[in-house]
Amino acid sequence: MSFSVIIPSKNAGNLFACVDAIRQCEPGFPSDRIIAVDDGLVGVPDGIRVVPGAKPFIFSRNCNLGIMAANPQMNIQRHKSDSVDVILLNDDALLKMPGGFTALAAVAADHPEYGVISGVTNSVGNRAQLQKDIGLREERRMVCFICAYIPRATFERVGLLDERYVDYGMDDDDYCFSVRAAGLKIGIFDGCFVDHLSLKSSFRGPAGRGGNFMPNLARFKQKWGMDNWGHPA
Repeated sequence: MSFSVIIPSKNAGNLFACVDAIRQCEPGFPSDRIIAVDDGLVGVPDGIRVVPGAKPFIFSRNCNLGIMAANPQMNIQRHKSDSVDVILLNDDALLKMPGGFTALAAVAADHPEYGVISGVTNSVGNRAQLQKDIGLREERRMVCFICAYIPRATFERVGLLDERYVDYGMDDDDYCFSVRAAGLKIGIFDGCFVDHLSLKSSFRGPAGRGGNFMPNLARFKQKWGMDNWGHPA
């Protein structure tokens, strides 16, 4: 199995901590398959790939830049390629479970009916993503993209993240809705745990505190004709 880890970041301290955690829990993982999308970094860990982010920062756009760096044949308009799987990892999420990413990749390979599978964590808007020690389970609405495994087959079927969500939030809701609309499932896997409390996010303020998602919620309603809970707009 082949996957890359994509970390949008402007905080070098966070990035070093994220990469150190990966190296401790996934010894031997190729450094060139860790891709930092640079939003103003000063210094980066040795050996990893760095691609420039676009200004102003848009989460979905910088994630897409990382996805395309992992998949150099991908055409952002065509959304088709011989692509590789990716893990989208927030720069304030620390892998704490030895072999967690490898286990996440393995469960995704065993269950191709899932278009996105999230790891579990200790601070998240969707409390279903808290650890429950019951393995892989289906989530019928969405998962927050703190640590999200997206197989290459999903990109080929659904495409990239929607870059119209230029403000805070809803980009992960949107992608999960698109995945489910394509006939794929959303999952949560207890075999991969990331700590989402210890570091301050580069992009949303103190840990545990979100941003103003109302502008993006309005975009979501316009696109889907409903809110992110499925209620009519």
